[in-house]
Amino acid sequence: MRHVADHGPRSRATIAIETGFNKTTVSSLVAELIDKGLLRETGEEENPGAIGRPGQIVEVDGDVVAGIGVEINVDFLAACATDLKGRIRYAEQVSADNRHARPEVVCARLAELTARVVKSVSSQGLLPVGVAVAVPGLVDVDHGVMVFAPNLGWKTTPVADLLRQSLGATSLPIRVDNGPNLGAASELWEGAARGLEDFVYISGEIGVGGGMVVGGEVFRGASGFGGEFGHVTMDPNGRPCGCGSRGCLETVAGQEALLRLAGIEDPPGTPTKDLTETIVEHARRGDARTTEALEAVGRSLGIAAASLVNLFDPQAIVLGGYFAPLVEWLVDPMRDELQARSMAARYSHVQVLRSELGWDAALRGGALLSLRELIADPSAIDALRRAAR
Repeated sequence: MRHVADHGPRSRATIAIETGFNKTTVSSLVAELIDKGLLRETGEEENPGAIGRPGQIVEVDGDVVAGIGVEINVDFLAACATDLKGRIRYAEQVSADNRHARPEVVCARLAELTARVVKSVSSQGLLPVGVAVAVPGLVDVDHGVMVFAPNLGWKTTPVADLLRQSLGATSLPIRVDNGPNLGAASELWEGAARGLEDFVYISGEIGVGGGMVVGGEVFRGASGFGGEFGHVTMDPNGRPCGCGSRGCLETVAGQEALLRLAGIEDPPGTPTKDLTETIVEHARRGDARTTEALEAVGRSLGIAAASLVNLFDPQAIVLGGYFAPLVEWLVDPMRDELQARSMAARYSHVQVLRSELGWDAALRGGALLSLRELIADPSAIDALRRAAR
């Protein structure tokens, strides 16, 4: 199942050659997956006109199940649903000032959004197989608890339980994860980092987040809090940070810091995306203060990333969130600092890549999470169907 999902339509014979399984085993497994509705025959031949029995192509069936991703961020709530072919079956974003709202209220609104997604995919004949919530902070993944979200001001918030209570009777598995971790996973599965085994994903919004992939898996650390790149200390006597420390990368490279350096007004309630478009407009017309601010942020990212490169030796650094539209101005100063400060970067030629999924990376990662788990254990479809009855 994973081989066909990752490599695309192919015949049973090709699957056998590429996986090393014998043809009988492959035929048996493919038949079982077709019976479960996860694979289907396309009716096409792999090599039309070739001598011998033609190989019938099989592919994932995109019309059976959907994964749901929802996101809580400082100034919006969002949701999407993705099928097994990676097609978006539903997408919605709602502006909201979550920084000044109680968690119970935010999760109730998120439940309304989630219910709309479930209703939509169900009406399309798709079975929802799980919900993953992306949040901006430290997460106890095992218990679905947001431990600390500096930019929301939330502590020890049982997000999974609050969402489940607001949804009412539901059999859907609900998971909660750090947004940048889900963003890193989505870039690995279907974005700029496809084919890479080791990379760092850096996401910028009001804050700065990070996710690390090691050996093709998201690295979480001993407590599950690994990857908090935005709270690397840049200046021990610097500006206070929402995390309780001072001089974190977030205070010099987050969007609020860039706007301050560029002298661009930040009216209350203005969406992060709109502010980013304003920065891009100023930079494109050559506004000196904006380009200098972008160079300063690029240098800060490079200085912070240099330590990661020395410690971790990744193949690439992927810039997402508000950094993605600004890559053309950030990449050169960032590379200069990497070359100057990282011994590993001078010899490994680490790439700096623009996210292919941009603002939607964490959301897409959430939608894909349940699907990837189903791909890893296709037999779980039977229990999901029974629970949905």
